[in-house]
Amino acid sequence: MVNLFNPATVSRRELINWTLSVLRKYNVKPRKKLSQNFIVNPHLISEIVAYTAPLDTVEVGCGIGTLSLALLTKVKRLICVEVDEKLCTVATSVVSSPRFLVINADARACLPGLEQLVSNVPYHITSDLLVKIARINNIKRAILTLQREVAERLLAKPGSRAYGKLTVLVRVLFEIRKMGIYSPSSFYPEPEVSHRVVIFERKKQYSEEVCALEVLTKHLFTQRRRLVERVLASSLGVKVEDLGSLGNVISGKRVFMLGEDALLELANTLRERGVIVCEQHPN
Repeated sequence: MVNLFNPATVSRRELINWTLSVLRKYNVKPRKKLSQNFIVNPHLISEIVAYTAPLDTVEVGCGIGTLSLALLTKVKRLICVEVDEKLCTVATSVVSSPRFLVINADARACLPGLEQLVSNVPYHITSDLLVKIARINNIKRAILTLQREVAERLLAKPGSRAYGKLTVLVRVLFEIRKMGIYSPSSFYPEPEVSHRVVIFERKKQYSEEVCALEVLTKHLFTQRRRLVERVLASSLGVKVEDLGSLGNVISGKRVFMLGEDALLELANTLRERGVIVCEQHPN
């Protein structure tokens, strides 16, 4: 009877009480080391489900199965990747559906390439997970709950303090839509910051060109406030005057001022010239 419970349609008090009862029943103590903060806001769950398409879906970090229960009212099949072995057992028992499979693994190392991904993203793997999602071309869309600061970084403009190599990678590959903002009280235990729901829709395949972009931005953004031509010369032995018209575009600009298109063009040029060698094979 447990799987008749839909966390998206109950009251906040009912969801909190249900969460606490599951934690007590299975003797679960949230582990800060694993960024375990369980959703207790039905509106947040409802928004995530509303933007989820009826597809085979992978969920990263199912916890005690709260979001999983709601997702199964919408998706065809749900595969959850959960690093905590105890929570794998709890979620399997709580959800109890033939359309639900839990894999005990670290999503940074093992991530099924289904078309859609959903996650209340654990803080400590946020950057690594976003890069992993970017590299798996089979993942066409993702509905993610991120720390608000991370969400703003992904939407930052060139020239701003928040703009960085993760911004560039994600924006080259995805259209990003920002949705609702949720306070710390939307989770148990309460984190220190607010969160935002974001939606990724893939617009470009990860390729050798994008891999080269990753290599380039790794070099450039370690010296983000220096002039691009100086970083290219010191890190890669490239003279800006040898880059033709592209050199005119980037000359005199600091690294954090370059837009995604210019960085992608520069990365591809350096790849074609053999300056950048890409070891990450596109999926």
